[in-house]
Amino acid sequence: MKIIIEKGLRWIDVEHPSKPNIEKLSEEFPSFHPLTLEDTLSPIQRPKVDVFSDHLFIVLHFPVYEKKTRRITSAEVDIFVGKGFLVTLHDSRLKPLVEFFDEVLDNKKTRREIFLKGSAGYLLYVILNKILDATFPVLYRIDTELDIIEDKIFEREKISKQIEALSDQRRNILSYRRIISPQRAILPLVRDRLRLVGIREQMTVYFNDLVDHIEKMWQTLEEQKEVAEGLHDSTAALVNTLTNDVVRVLTVITVVFLPLTLIASVFGMNVPLPHYKEPIAFPAIMVTMLLILIVLVFIFRKILKWL
Repeated sequence: MKIIIEKGLRWIDVEHPSKPNIEKLSEEFPSFHPLTLEDTLSPIQRPKVDVFSDHLFIVLHFPVYEKKTRRITSAEVDIFVGKGFLVTLHDSRLKPLVEFFDEVLDNKKTRREIFLKGSAGYLLYVILNKILDATFPVLYRIDTELDIIEDKIFEREKISKQIEALSDQRRNILSYRRIISPQRAILPLVRDRLRLVGIREQMTVYFNDLVDHIEKMWQTLEEQKEVAEGLHDSTAALVNTLTNDVVRVLTVITVVFLPLTLIASVFGMNVPLPHYKEPIAFPAIMVTMLLILIVLVFIFRKILKWL
């Protein structure tokens, strides 16, 4: 647990909250409900805003890109905010939050610039803005990956690998949408309810900026979803075309060799056949098979244009 106190404003940051941390917060802030503090020890699936007499309890989720798995996962931050204080609890996966707290703690100039406002509402805005700004590179990464996949698909470069890569990006887009979608409703609630707990500074403009950030993300995700679906349809059509080409070639091979196999089977039987003792029987059979082969190949190549 780390604490910054400046200009009558306290910011308490708790990484990997434990029961001793919760007990200390309970002593420091008696108005924090025990059940709410208990909730911070375990993941909360849905974001929410709870209003209490002198503070808000806010649960938010943000997308985090895992480099090892190349997947987007959800990182939770629990926030208590009231007049003169702000408490953040998280599992340290939100690097922008961790880095920003350390910067404010170590840099007096930054700390004074932020805390000069003297408002927990403004501090909350700055924190959320830092986190949201850090999520945009994840969106840009998805855009870049989709462009690369699109080029490789239409160049027919290792289609199976492109299908796998496209599936990964579709999963990331769906995960991102699932994380961001509930926040679209939560941020306006936070904006409107800060004044209920004594934070009466003009926060509307600042939180409208956060809402604009969220809406921009959502529009980008909608576009990426359409692109991914279009690429999926194109890939499916391309795979079907390639499959049809293979089936057509196999059909031609089967049809061409069917009469040749029949002739070879008939003359390969261990029974007397007409003219089988003639010296020219074998050359005649070979010539006949060759002529049949030439005729069938001509039909498929020149007339049917299957080859």
